[in-house]
Amino acid sequence: MSTKLSTLEWAIMEVLWAKAPLSASEVYEILPNKHECHVKTVRSLLDRMLKKEAVHREKKHGVWIFHPALEKEASLLKESQSFLQRFFSAQPVPLIAHLVENDVLSDQELEQLRQLIDNRSSGVEEEASNE
Repeated sequence: MSTKLSTLEWAIMEVLWAKAPLSASEVYEILPNKHECHVKTVRSLLDRMLKKEAVHREKKHGVWIFHPALEKEASLLKESQSFLQRFFSAQPVPLIAHLVENDVLSDQELEQLRQLIDNRSSGVEEEASNE
């Protein structure tokens, strides 16, 4: 993805990743209420996203139907790396420390982090013992 997406464009991508193919009206109906906008705004954004090559479209029964042109995981990875670079000098530990120290993470989220770290550590140990 060469062009950045706005917050609302990301929300549209989330809808398309979950439910594509969809018309602009269908995307509008599925968007969470926190994105107070008009269906015309969604149509305009989809046109802009088409120019950014973030979506594809095809005409079915006289209606434009949209599909994501970007893979979700690759897009999230690229955006995460960009965020880390801009705000944390590409270092993930200061980001995690910031979240922990400022009570941004719930106890459940902290436990999920512990499990991810434990699973990663176990996987590394298993790989080392298999070599």
